[in-house]
Amino acid sequence: MPHLKHSSLWLASISLATLMGCKPAVTNAVTPETTLPTPVSSTAPAAEIMPAAAINNPSVVNYQGFGSAKFGGNEESVRMSWGYPLIVDAPAKGSTCFYLSAEHMPNQKRGIGFMFEDAKFVRFDVDDARQIAPGNIKVGDNAEQVLQAHSGRVESAAHKYVVNAHTLTVTPEDNSAARLIFDIGADGKVLSWRIGVPPQVFYVEGCS
Repeated sequence: MPHLKHSSLWLASISLATLMGCKPAVTNAVTPETTLPTPVSSTAPAAEIMPAAAINNPSVVNYQGFGSAKFGGNEESVRMSWGYPLIVDAPAKGSTCFYLSAEHMPNQKRGIGFMFEDAKFVRFDVDDARQIAPGNIKVGDNAEQVLQAHSGRVESAAHKYVVNAHTLTVTPEDNSAARLIFDIGADGKVLSWRIGVPPQVFYVEGCS
């Protein structure tokens, strides 16, 4: 049956052409690569955190005393206000003046010390930067910062013992009796400061 044979060949040719026509065309185009986000390294340095500015807490450090302990108060009031153990520096023979000290620090610093005379709290002394004086001044700041913070209320005088050093005495805004005194070194920086009532606040040697 020659006719059937030719028909079969013709149908096969049509089917092959159809299949070839449905096959997707092959191109040489390059599929663009997907850009992935760069992973963050676990060792990448953290953002630098700027230290907060030193701010005086007037409810703690002020011209009336230290916290709830007011000038003229007793030893117990200071201990309660501080809230931590305090070391007693025994008064010299024949004297009623002594300090309660928070700690004894290197280089003969006392950190903070509370002065008593005749059993009354009369002043406190600071020689490290952990306590902030009125005007937001701390140990290590420049004398110019003191003058600016307390403009018009500062009296300067030569230091009694240290060459090229001086003191800056601040009168409170309310003109009360207490004084804030800064000891300024020859380099023009705050070495220490104290707040207290006269006459004890003016004792250059402390209880010595």
